[in-house]
Amino acid sequence: MDRNQCQTAKEVLAQLNGVNVNEKKGGKLKFRMYITQDMWDTPIDNLELSVRSYHSLKRADLNTIGDIAEAVSEGMDLSHIRNCGAKSIREIHERLFLFQYYSLKESRREAYLKEVVELNK
Repeated sequence: MDRNQCQTAKEVLAQLNGVNVNEKKGGKLKFRMYITQDMWDTPIDNLELSVRSYHSLKRADLNTIGDIAEAVSEGMDLSHIRNCGAKSIREIHERLFLFQYYSLKESRREAYLKEVVELNK
């Protein structure tokens, strides 16, 4: 993410009133994924993860956003991947959330944020 996108991401996450995933160690951001076929086939490169997080996912053969969504929905614990600790998991979840948020139509984004706040109470 470039500097402007990072600032925007912080603003989006700040809109999640009462949700602070960094509050405690292992805090997780809960959200629903609404995946289209295009999103399903999108490579994880588009998430622009740190090198450690990126390589952790590649090591687990999770090469697309669909692979990650499927693995998590089937109960895969990302912490069992070598070098994928709490910080990497938090980063992956935040980037997936932001990818999902920006993939939605603008008219749907506010409702989505409210849904995420409800899930994280």
